[in-house]
Amino acid sequence: MRLILTSIFIIIGLVSFSQGAPTASNACNQAQNICNSIPVPFPLTTGASPNPVVPPSGSFSNPNTNPAGVNAGCLFAGELNPNWFVLNVTSNGQLEFQIGAPGGAGFFDWELWPYDPVTGCSDIQNNLVAPAACNWNASSAGFTGMSSSGPPPGGVAGNFQPSIPVLAGQAYILMFSNYSAQSGVVNLTFPNTGASIGCSGGTPDQTICSGDTAIVDLMLSSGWINATATWLVTNNVSDVTGITGVMVNPTDTTDYLVEIVDQGSVVDTIEFTINVVDQPSPNAGLDQSLCIGDPINLAGIASDISNTLLWTYSAAGILPAPTVNVVPNWSDPNAVVSVNQLGIYEFYFREGNSTCGDVYDTMMVSVEDLNIVASSINPSCQGVADGEIHITSLEADQYSFDGGITWQVDSFAVVFTAGTYTVCAKSPLGCEKCVDVDVINPPDVVISVSNDTLICENGTAYLSASAIGGTSFIYHWDHTTDTSANQVVNPLIPTTYTVYAENENGCLSAPLSIDVTLLPPLTGSISAWDTICPTYSTDISASVVGGLGAPYNFVWSSGDIHNGIGNHTINVDPSITTDYTLTITDGCESSPLVLTTNVAVSPLPVPQYTVLDPNQCEPAIFTIVNSTDPNMSQYNYWLINGNQEFLNEDTIVTDVLMAGLYDIQMIITSFEGCVDSLTFIDALNVRPKPIADFKHSPNPVMMFNTTVNFQNHSFYGDTYQWYFDGGFPDQSTNEDVDVNFPDGVTGTYDISLIVTSELGCIDTMEYQLIVFPEVIIYAPNTFTPDGDEFNQSWLIHMEGIDPYDFELLIFDRWGQIVWESHDITVPWDGMYKGKPLQEGMYNWIVRTKDILNDGKYTYTGNVTIIK
Repeated sequence: MRLILTSIFIIIGLVSFSQGAPTASNACNQAQNICNSIPVPFPLTTGASPNPVVPPSGSFSNPNTNPAGVNAGCLFAGELNPNWFVLNVTSNGQLEFQIGAPGGAGFFDWELWPYDPVTGCSDIQNNLVAPAACNWNASSAGFTGMSSSGPPPGGVAGNFQPSIPVLAGQAYILMFSNYSAQSGVVNLTFPNTGASIGCSGGTPDQTICSGDTAIVDLMLSSGWINATATWLVTNNVSDVTGITGVMVNPTDTTDYLVEIVDQGSVVDTIEFTINVVDQPSPNAGLDQSLCIGDPINLAGIASDISNTLLWTYSAAGILPAPTVNVVPNWSDPNAVVSVNQLGIYEFYFREGNSTCGDVYDTMMVSVEDLNIVASSINPSCQGVADGEIHITSLEADQYSFDGGITWQVDSFAVVFTAGTYTVCAKSPLGCEKCVDVDVINPPDVVISVSNDTLICENGTAYLSASAIGGTSFIYHWDHTTDTSANQVVNPLIPTTYTVYAENENGCLSAPLSIDVTLLPPLTGSISAWDTICPTYSTDISASVVGGLGAPYNFVWSSGDIHNGIGNHTINVDPSITTDYTLTITDGCESSPLVLTTNVAVSPLPVPQYTVLDPNQCEPAIFTIVNSTDPNMSQYNYWLINGNQEFLNEDTIVTDVLMAGLYDIQMIITSFEGCVDSLTFIDALNVRPKPIADFKHSPNPVMMFNTTVNFQNHSFYGDTYQWYFDGGFPDQSTNEDVDVNFPDGVTGTYDISLIVTSELGCIDTMEYQLIVFPEVIIYAPNTFTPDGDEFNQSWLIHMEGIDPYDFELLIFDRWGQIVWESHDITVPWDGMYKGKPLQEGMYNWIVRTKDILNDGKYTYTGNVTIIK
């Protein structure tokens, strides 16, 4: 018995797995619609009564006894703090749910009724609907619900009810009572082993036979108020807005979609499939006619091998009743049947399935009997198609001489060679029997011939033939019209002779052949034409094969003779080009082999050269050309001065050669390999180059002494050419020359001397003659630094001095230096320390040096400032 605690509250913390914010629904008409099977969190209410009020305990809607026959009754007195839920079932199965979690506290009572969205709450209040399940907790565990396999782990048996079976589309309303006034949030969860919960509608898939019609009833959610339907797939649908009794007859399996709209909004799209099963279409096969004892081969063809297949038969009218056996069984489409009575049998091939039922196809089989005898007449000759076969069968009206492939009405045929033939007879009803008959050849004509033979080239062969299989024979040879048994032949090449025999009846033997093989003719080789140089010798070799073989006889045009194996060599050293002939024979009729070769005697090459300029000045470079007869020069070698080598170059260019005489050595190899050499002594002449050089006096030349004598000091010169820039004369061909340059003028003059040797070699000397100035000074004695544009500064002018060794000092009358300069180009402006000096006379002194020999010079004077 449960103890109600009114003064003690146990607070527990519950974990919520929510679809959204937890919502309290403490009134029936505000019940929370559960739209999926994931955990639903809700807050535990306190201080509230059921609304509407659940009928008292013991009433029709709230009985004292549990509908499942286990645990206590439903909701007893004092049930408060409710939460209401609508459970919409979307799949067939067992309804299971859990409220709370293991390890909790509090009495969680509940009651579950079938639900109608229009009258559900009033039906409970007015005591008009019985509960589907309920539970009045036996323990304060904070964990209750329905389960198909007993309490879940952590659950108490007295707090859990057995699950109930439900169908898709049904709805139930659940009233939960927080009897112990617990606080917090708990979960309403649905185990995945039970039926699924949601707010959608549905309808089951159906399977129909092709051509039949399915009746579709859409199952709508109980949570919908005024639902309407629109069929999105309308193939063969009788009512595209229908909900119940809609007739659908698709020709193929079709997936259908129906859109559900409730209160202006699309609330669901119902999906289902109408599977269409093809009507069975069995084929028992073609009717058969066969003979007693032949197997009846059933060959049923099913439209779908997954259907149920079965053979049955009827032997009505056949007496006595036949024995019918089947292998392996009647359900095999390809079963084999045997019967023991003549007559007409009907075989039925049945194909069926649970959707469309059974369909049959019939095959008729006629079973007869037939007797057959066959005889033959042999052909005249082997291989001749004039043998005969005769068939005797009283019941038959058709005959076959090729094993039943073709048929005729005549019972005999005259077209056969020897062999075993299968012949058949067929009755009017189709019974067919066959037997084998032999057509036998007469004795064969067999020919034999003489053996194959081997003869020499130009030899004779003797051929012969004989035969059996007759009394007289003629012989047909392929090389002659003569039909005699013996033949004489003289073939020029290996030949095969074929012959066949013919007897008195015109029967022919198989052909036979006689091979007459000729020994090969004499063939051989001799050394190729050769070329030698004078005084050299060479070998000539020859070899031979074929004919009768060794010993061979060698006869040379040189007089040499040899008898023996198939090769021979002689050595020759002709002084002129000579042909050599060899004749070879064997000990048979073979044609002699004649071989010829040639030994040519090639002349020696004569080395020759051409040099473009054999006499040169140093440094000399010579271009030398091989002028040997080109038909006699294949390779060449040059040696210049004993150290410059060139190989296979027809034009060579030497290194630089200095003065002296040089030899040329040449080695020439002809195209035939003949070699000769020659050394040309002092072939190249290199003369020294002239050296231009001169001197002059006086040296140096001063501006007031400008007559200069030029002395020639050149070497190896033959002629001379002088050029004097600014002089008189300005050129000369004399060896020594006197030249006058402008007097009293300084300057620089270009002098050139070109020296030419007797070979025309030239050397040039270039020289710059400098006319130096004498030392001259000019110093003004007055200047006027008064600010006008004239004569504002004073400057000394000098020639012939070193400008870098110059000093100028200016003194006033008291001897004080008022100006000092080391640059001869800078003038004095009459200033001293930035101030103009007074009028008067000032003394100056210049110290400097000669530009040529550093001679020292000192000059003094005075200058007057006038303003």
